[in-house]
Amino acid sequence: MKDPKTIEQTVAKALESEKVELVDLVIQNQGKKKLLQFFVDKVGGVTLDDCGALTDKIDAVLEMENLIDGAYILEVSSPGVQRVLKKPAHFKQFISQRVKIVLKVPLDGRGFFTGVIASADEKEFVLDDGTNQYHFAYDNIKKANLDPVLEF
Repeated sequence: MKDPKTIEQTVAKALESEKVELVDLVIQNQGKKKLLQFFVDKVGGVTLDDCGALTDKIDAVLEMENLIDGAYILEVSSPGVQRVLKKPAHFKQFISQRVKIVLKVPLDGRGFFTGVIASADEKEFVLDDGTNQYHFAYDNIKKANLDPVLEF
């Protein structure tokens, strides 16, 4: 199997023609097979039909580029309401939205923060927790997800 970064870059480039963004790729062992979960999005969101068509396209790319050795399980879905934020563009897109972040290196003894994205640029974003504003460099983010308040 090629390294995950190569798989991600190759598939992302192939999806550009469909105006689809590869938001995240998760690879796990599933017995003797690899489970590849591709999370995709586009303007207006992705439908079940989109996921079916994109599954075929991604499968073809994986085979053509010989990116996976042996058998694998392929899943394609939307990023969901708790979508992962990985790129500066994601943070910019979701300014004023509530997020949950985990840091690589703790700040003030804390490794976990929840709040609203107040602003974002190419190097960092500002998180407002309702009391304070914190500046976080993207390279210190271990994990970031939208954390919407769902009301029923």
